[in-house]
Amino acid sequence: MPSIEDWINNPLGIIQTLSDKAQDGDSSPVRKYFNEKLANRSALTWVPSLNDTSMHDLKANSLVRYRCMIQDMYDPEFYLGKYEVKDTVTGNTFLRSGKYKDVAECGPNQTIDVDSRNNVTMDRMTLYCVPVPGESEWVKKSFADMSKVKTQCYPSTSSTRARGKRNLEDESEVTDEPMESQNVETGNKSGDVTMETDDAKSKRQQTTKRGGESLYKEISLLEINWQKYTFEGCQNDKTESQTFPLPGEKGPACLVKVYDDIDKFKVNDMVEFVGVLSVDPSLARFDNTEEDNSMITVHEEPQEEVNAHSPPPSLVPRLHAVVCKPLKHVNPLVPELVEDKIQVLENIQGVLIALKQELLSVLEHALLGDKMAAKYLLCHLIANVYGRADAMALGKFSVNFSNCPNSSLYSELLHHLLSNLVTQSHLLHMSLDNMNKLPFSPKKDYTANRLRSGILQLAEHTNMTVNEIALEPGQLDVNGVKNIQSLGNVINWQKVEYDFEFHRQDFPSNISALIISEGRSILPSDCFVPLQCKEQPSDLRNYFQQLDKVLTDDFLTKCRTYIGLAKHMDYSLSDEIQKKIQDDFVTLRKDDPKSMTVDDFHALLSLTRLLSLTDLKECPTLEIWNMAKIMENCRKQRVAELPERQN
Repeated sequence: MPSIEDWINNPLGIIQTLSDKAQDGDSSPVRKYFNEKLANRSALTWVPSLNDTSMHDLKANSLVRYRCMIQDMYDPEFYLGKYEVKDTVTGNTFLRSGKYKDVAECGPNQTIDVDSRNNVTMDRMTLYCVPVPGESEWVKKSFADMSKVKTQCYPSTSSTRARGKRNLEDESEVTDEPMESQNVETGNKSGDVTMETDDAKSKRQQTTKRGGESLYKEISLLEINWQKYTFEGCQNDKTESQTFPLPGEKGPACLVKVYDDIDKFKVNDMVEFVGVLSVDPSLARFDNTEEDNSMITVHEEPQEEVNAHSPPPSLVPRLHAVVCKPLKHVNPLVPELVEDKIQVLENIQGVLIALKQELLSVLEHALLGDKMAAKYLLCHLIANVYGRADAMALGKFSVNFSNCPNSSLYSELLHHLLSNLVTQSHLLHMSLDNMNKLPFSPKKDYTANRLRSGILQLAEHTNMTVNEIALEPGQLDVNGVKNIQSLGNVINWQKVEYDFEFHRQDFPSNISALIISEGRSILPSDCFVPLQCKEQPSDLRNYFQQLDKVLTDDFLTKCRTYIGLAKHMDYSLSDEIQKKIQDDFVTLRKDDPKSMTVDDFHALLSLTRLLSLTDLKECPTLEIWNMAKIMENCRKQRVAELPERQN
């Protein structure tokens, strides 16, 4: 174990001790304590991960980590940061911390004084998070292999008072009475208030013991609410409370509650949270459609919002973050520490020439024997938006390959190959059905007070392969036209438009688009490359399977490391190169102004940067600049030779 103190299995005990010392409610001692414990990356591998561990194998109220993207941000939530507990035997009172938990706790012969003047109300931010969309399987496996945790099967409820289902024949032998305690909560508005009448109390007492149920009163930190719950009913709840940007995504969504620096988070950020897992079934609030006159309920929130913000914790667990670490990328092979990164870079540079040549050969094979197109594809894989100048995104490099085989299978096979090289990817088939029906842009649902996700709500460094060959003849409806425009805006400006019904707002993105088409795409692109295919395979699947003997685990690991390093390297121009480039630009403009427009010059600078990074060089050389000019001249010549309708 990483230490004698059980800070992983019992973080709340440590938090309570630290809170007792910090009477002013300051949470910095908690942050400092866990940051010190997790300063070493190897210590983090001892913390179980929600991404690769089943909920049934995680201990409630223990420390877990979660690698995710922020999909939505809810309104600030008010809760009891400190509450007073009274011993009913001795009459003594003391304060307990309500931070990093959902359910207030008190021991035997203790009760919570909900009217105490010593109670302190605080606020926290709730983030709806999902696993990083489109994260490659090799990334998930790498992180899972790095974990040193051997999970055990723990009860998936945080309440130790809840009893499991027992056989009916054992009913007569059970003599223990269900433990009862009181419970308090404060909502993010004025809150729902549910009060139990005498009739309801009598009915509850008459049904104290029932097979498969554990009924009790509990104190919640979010609202005053007497409620009963069925443990197995929560586990089997089929309410669809999750919203993922990409269809078919798997993995647990999570409500992450943050207590510090809440203004630094924004939608689409990739973050690794470490926090206290809360999965108490009582946190779910269900819509009771049956009339129950014994319950008096005052609702101030629409039921849709209640359902959306309080899903069953078995479906959407809660995580109270003690450490929040923004992620620049999710490549497990690229270290974060500078000294470690330098070491990895030196190792790759030792085999760079052979590795790059072999990788280009693989890409050339995938592009049906087109050597020049393979170089453009490699540049596309390492492209990354590194800055913005007014509305222009600097560093983007979307590519349109035309003259591709008239089969969606080709796009699928190419995407499968690329997904084994990059950290995040998605294949979008531009069929009429998809364009007309799928949601591309996120949209605010004011009834449920949540953000409905769209396909374009993706994290940074996502590579999207767009299969335009799937676009059959037909009519695009209003939604289809809107989706085409949204996709074009992402490619052109790296901005995703969010629909807030009363207004629209652009959010910056960093998505690399690779467009596969027969002729020139209807979508914009930074680089149009007509393929010159040397191979015309009759069996595409068998053709791609020929790469299996090359794509060994060792080779793929080196390629993933190489691409990750190249994508995140710094880049600059020396004075000598700047002067050479300026002189060339003036000369080319003087000879033929039409051959070198401002857009052409910008494209040439972008290609020079990417070619330098493919050599893992932070500054280009004259050879790289000249190679970029040659490649662009060859590409323009190909485009000029196309029939006018494809040009």
